[in-house]
Amino acid sequence: MIGIRGFKLNIIIMAGGRATRLKGIKKPLLNLCGKRLIDVVVSIAKELVGDGRVYICVSNYTKELTNESFGEDVEVILCPGKGYVEDLNYVLSRVKLPVLVLPSDLPFITLDVVKKFIELASSEEVNVITLTVCPNSECREVGISLFNSFSGTWTNIEFPDMLELKDIDTEEDLKVVKSLCGSMEDVVR
Repeated sequence: MIGIRGFKLNIIIMAGGRATRLKGIKKPLLNLCGKRLIDVVVSIAKELVGDGRVYICVSNYTKELTNESFGEDVEVILCPGKGYVEDLNYVLSRVKLPVLVLPSDLPFITLDVVKKFIELASSEEVNVITLTVCPNSECREVGISLFNSFSGTWTNIEFPDMLELKDIDTEEDLKVVKSLCGSMEDVVR
């Protein structure tokens, strides 16, 4: 079990987006490199959660996930589907902190990368810590955050632009990931 400053860690997986840039493709349900994206992140969350719980935030756009059983320690929550921030606030208000937030669109994410983020984030004395990737001095969030409180002070932890943090937002991202599947299968799985 991984705890943060003596508290058990709960995990939220965000899986309710509309994926408008992907023409409505339901990212959590995508099967890439032989595994659905939701299953990749649920597997990592279960390894980390210990005595905490895993919550999957879905919406009407991904409601198929409400009928699935991910195990006793995983609860699927139907969120409003009004946008990422609104859904995140909705689910954050229903769970006990601290909470690690993970996205459901990182096909190559590994347990080691998430553990490294938690290790770095747990040493920060702020309320919210977000992982950013900054290729070419243009930083972007990939959807991994640690919430010690609902609001307040916040900082970013910069990670190198690595394959494990390659998210799928566009059709071009999807093409790149599909082309990488064969070369990464033995490394990541």
